[in-house]
Amino acid sequence: MIMENSKKDRRYRIISTFFVVLPTTFVMSVLSSITDGVFAENWIGDLFKSWFFSLPIVYASVLLLLPVANKITSKILDRKVHL
Repeated sequence: MIMENSKKDRRYRIISTFFVVLPTTFVMSVLSSITDGVFAENWIGDLFKSWFFSLPIVYASVLLLLPVANKITSKILDRKVHL
């Protein structure tokens, strides 16, 4: 039972992270395209190419860094509570 809940929690975390990373990388790709100031003939294609290239990189980075960020945050909050 505990192992099954652990697998469900992990699956939930992975899917939830994906739905945070997906729009975030899209917004960053749009902003990057706008700040470049160069709108080529196929700028929408370039936008989606940039988005699809950055999506797996950011997704993997978030999955790797999120546990570290959670540990640091809990340590900071625990210290503040104990002071």
